[in-house]
Amino acid sequence: MTPIEVGWLIIALLILLLIMGMPIAFALISSALVGIFLTRGAAGFEFVVATFPYSYVANFAYVVVPLFMLMSYLAYATGMSNRAFQMAYKVTHGMRGGLATASVFACALFSTVSGSSIATASSIARIAIPEMRAAGYSDRLAAGCIAAGGTLGVLIPPSSILIIYSLATGTSVVQLFSGALIPGLITAVAYVIGIMVMGHLRPALVGGVPTGPGIPFKERVQSLALTWEAILLFGVVIGSIYLGIATPNEAAALGALLAFLMAMARKGRMRILRGGLKEGGSVTCTVFALIIGAGLFSIALTTSRLPTELALMAASVDLPPTVMLILILIPFLFLGAFIDGFSMVLLTMPVVFPIVQQLGVDPILFGILVVKTVEIGLITPPVGLNVFVVKGSVPNLPLKEVFIGCIPFVFIELALILLLIAFPQIVLWPLGR
Repeated sequence: MTPIEVGWLIIALLILLLIMGMPIAFALISSALVGIFLTRGAAGFEFVVATFPYSYVANFAYVVVPLFMLMSYLAYATGMSNRAFQMAYKVTHGMRGGLATASVFACALFSTVSGSSIATASSIARIAIPEMRAAGYSDRLAAGCIAAGGTLGVLIPPSSILIIYSLATGTSVVQLFSGALIPGLITAVAYVIGIMVMGHLRPALVGGVPTGPGIPFKERVQSLALTWEAILLFGVVIGSIYLGIATPNEAAALGALLAFLMAMARKGRMRILRGGLKEGGSVTCTVFALIIGAGLFSIALTTSRLPTELALMAASVDLPPTVMLILILIPFLFLGAFIDGFSMVLLTMPVVFPIVQQLGVDPILFGILVVKTVEIGLITPPVGLNVFVVKGSVPNLPLKEVFIGCIPFVFIELALILLLIAFPQIVLWPLGR
């Protein structure tokens, strides 16, 4: 069996194991070990198994993962999402669709400290959906705007998916964060515009025209103080990275320390700390299992030379790079509907990234586009992780209504992907490219 044939064999084996229901990390490891044994023999297989798992993750760059996870879940446990929604509600009060708009703004604000779509969608859903239902909003719009708004957690820095993409491809996490900031803001604004359009076309979706006394301008401005913790965390973490004061690892440590101090200053501090450590540690273990599996899979594929052959084949196809980029992104839309973002990035980069490099596509632009496809996968069936998170947060919410409510936001996301492809300067301008 030739190395190329081994490469196709382990990909087929991986797909088979996933179809059989094996956890993604173990499916990656199992198929990779088969490939390594076939290409390197028993001695090479033994050496890799004995040394690789530890040597691969014993890398200082990976310290950023548990630190950002701890910061995220401590921020969630201290109730920052609740205060973000209260502020956004007061600022948008009186607008048609104001509660849905407030939910999106709250998701965007909480995303600056969470880096997680699950934490963002779950926390905002518990607060906002009962408020929207009481105001006469349809379940579709109430759930759909939060499920979609929660996806901002994987785009707005400090995004955990961008960190994983950085580690998987060797791309600068600082440049990824810089490139993601404007697309993240544009996405939040596009969601709000979509809500306003839906509210004007179908007022029943947003409970009709707002009535009742308004909130004074002074009180709206004063409500900004409710978010001082999130603003401080974001400023310390992202500001220190952008200004060159701290490396991403050091900034993550500062963020985790600051979130810890904020948690200790609140009532129920031990409950908050236990919850943050438990959730952050659980997610970190899952991520590291995926990292080890993806690393082994990458070794097996590299040894088979399959990624190199595919990259050369792609370069020889007489199609414009933009068309090739779109063709590469299409499978991500389908993958995102079945597997989570961490797995998708770690699963595909060993095969796809060499092709992208061969085409001359900027790796920062490609990373942002991949994250946009992850966003779509989070709100589309059959998996649609954010949809199930919202449903789990509000149990009496019909699952079908949540999925239907996400449809307009899927089209908004597709339009934004085409916008970024047509105008890559939106991503690259902050990098001076």
